[in-house]
Amino acid sequence: MNPQVLIFAPTDDAHVAAVGWALEDMGLQPRVAPSVRAGDGTKVSVHVDADQLRIDSTDFQAENGQIRSVWYRRPQHPEAGPCMEADRGFIEGQWRHFQDNVKYLGDGLIDAMWVNDPMSSIRAENKLVQLRVARELGLRFPDTVVSNDADELRRMIAKWPRVVYKTFYPHNWKSESSGSIYSMSVKLLDRDSVLPGDASIEMCPGIFQQYIDKAYDVRTTIIGDRYFSVRMRKQSGPAYVDWRGHMMDEDILIEPCTLPAAIEEKLRALMKRLGLIYGCVDLVVDKDGEAYFLEVNQAGQFLFLEEAVPDLPLLQAITALLATGRRDYAMEDGTRYNFADWLGTDHYQQIVQMQLKHVMSDEYRALES
Repeated sequence: MNPQVLIFAPTDDAHVAAVGWALEDMGLQPRVAPSVRAGDGTKVSVHVDADQLRIDSTDFQAENGQIRSVWYRRPQHPEAGPCMEADRGFIEGQWRHFQDNVKYLGDGLIDAMWVNDPMSSIRAENKLVQLRVARELGLRFPDTVVSNDADELRRMIAKWPRVVYKTFYPHNWKSESSGSIYSMSVKLLDRDSVLPGDASIEMCPGIFQQYIDKAYDVRTTIIGDRYFSVRMRKQSGPAYVDWRGHMMDEDILIEPCTLPAAIEEKLRALMKRLGLIYGCVDLVVDKDGEAYFLEVNQAGQFLFLEEAVPDLPLLQAITALLATGRRDYAMEDGTRYNFADWLGTDHYQQIVQMQLKHVMSDEYRALES
């Protein structure tokens, strides 16, 4: 098999499955693997000498420039495969460092469009880097303090009527006694909030931001040179503090919108500075119509938006991007693939079954432990 699109992500990732279905229907050959070690039979060699730098692989072979794009979506650490347990840690460590060597070379090793370049992806995951670039470009954003200093938090709350606490990444856990699932999420603090003791705050850093008294949220999915924006708001009552937990609410309204030209121009500059081709930007708009940048997720989800707004051609756009290996693709390059059509395929049912098996396997392991 000589793949034309490489995709690094878990094989049961719904976004990857939908895009893979569309690419295969176009007659292209996507190769999906969680890591550079695609399976027990993987063989990979990187050649470096005075004349060339190239990769030879049983799974990711690039012949005659066939590979058009690499979707570096959600790569995993390589697994060791069948081996003695005493050796597993060493073997997986060797594979992990080998994969790091490969990804640091990026398009210097695999000559194709990377979505996104691995090193740019790592840098763009840094929220402070994002805010620094936004500041330099003149993008408005909420006053932010990243700290474990209790006095800093109190000063923040004294300065602003309300402050939002955020974690650096999502975290969930299961109570051993009750079996209940808990998660760390966005929390709103004000001057009447009862804060934990200083020692508790100082134990773990967090992100504290001025809360914007917003009218609605905007999610902009950037796919190459095309920008797809939606407005998300309640049909009645105040805006959501965090819309992510309310996607199934009956009163959420999601509708297409257009960004002001000045904001879009700054976002284009932001994406260029961060080295990103794909990303999901979150903005909030206050009651005076001023937009504030929150973050860009370089591996953000998009299918839920197309499910909510069927006319939003996100699957078609990313298919066209990867199929052509060009950020200035034409929408026709992805023909007319949409999320609703994929839901009616056997391909979708196979992914559902794969995910169900993983959930059942995780629950069984939890019972065994």
